[in-house]
Amino acid sequence: MSGTRMQSWVRAMGMASALGPLVPGCAAFRARLTRSTPAPEFETFFPGDERPGTVAVFAAGAATYGFSGVGRLVALLVETLVDLGSREELEQLNPGTGLYLALPDPETRGFTTGKEPSDEDPPDAARRVALLAERVVRGAWDALRLPGWKGPLRSFHGGNAAFAQALAAAEEDLRTRQTQAGLVCAVDSLVSTRTLELLNAEGQLKTAARPVGLMAGEAGVALLLVRPPPASTETPEPRVLVRDVVLGMEPNLPGTGRPSDGRAITQFALAALGRLLPGEPLPVLVLDHDGRPYRGHEWGMLLLHLSTLDPRFRDCRTWLPADGFGATGAASGGVGTAVALQALQRGYSRTPSLLVLSSSDTGERAAIHLAVAPSRAG
Repeated sequence: MSGTRMQSWVRAMGMASALGPLVPGCAAFRARLTRSTPAPEFETFFPGDERPGTVAVFAAGAATYGFSGVGRLVALLVETLVDLGSREELEQLNPGTGLYLALPDPETRGFTTGKEPSDEDPPDAARRVALLAERVVRGAWDALRLPGWKGPLRSFHGGNAAFAQALAAAEEDLRTRQTQAGLVCAVDSLVSTRTLELLNAEGQLKTAARPVGLMAGEAGVALLLVRPPPASTETPEPRVLVRDVVLGMEPNLPGTGRPSDGRAITQFALAALGRLLPGEPLPVLVLDHDGRPYRGHEWGMLLLHLSTLDPRFRDCRTWLPADGFGATGAASGGVGTAVALQALQRGYSRTPSLLVLSSSDTGERAAIHLAVAPSRAG
């Protein structure tokens, strides 16, 4: 288990999703609105059906329509950076800014990083994702007519925990003064036809004949991380700090046939939260449960362990972004962070901090603790 302790400031954030950009998207999620559509060019046919059916997906609309593979991720990142650019001048980012990009392994999504479908990718997942990161960044910056990215670029592919991994790396580079700021991004899409076919073949997709499973979504997130300004500095919105990011591994992988007992994610959540003082409000838990049974078992065990340790957790509020945005894979931790950020800045979380928890199918686990900075004295 590893964690970071320097508290960094989330200066700006952008998002692209089925519910729209950051502000209206999070408002729609809070209002429990959904915007699913039938998956184009994907059919299911089960015994007893008179005609083929399809599944509902949470697509980002016109932003990604007609794109697939690398191009779809580029389109998501472009839309995300446009939203971020409404709050932060991307052209003004210092050359000392690092770029930390969380992405899916293209092999798990059914495409390659090559320009031709016949192009083969490296056998190593880290190298595949590094190549994908280069193509996605180059494509997005070209589409936005921005100068090519000159700063350091690092890629991450730890499934649902990938965004937290990228955020932790950005914090560490800020702490050691290797960078002056961190642009932490994540993009993923599960809604393309090839990806839906893979998910359906693996029994992970929710269909008419399989009432439990995930509903595919897609999203992009971008977060600008900097050192906190002096307490006397005026900011237009409450400052939200990353209090801690804790990373670790779950020893009981779903692939073993045994669902997780929830002890690992409980340990990481408590480590990120730190010591709770008597009477201190509990954080809201932002979970990435997506409808699959073994994921539901882990979160149920998490809540059981937490309430055993502190009975107040029996009344702890939990939010499930997948209910509004669909399952968003490597971007899910970023979507959860966006929901938490808006809740803290707009004051409707009814608690000064939130915990964003992520679980990857390959065992990676993560906890992100976000909190409003204390008000300045006087």
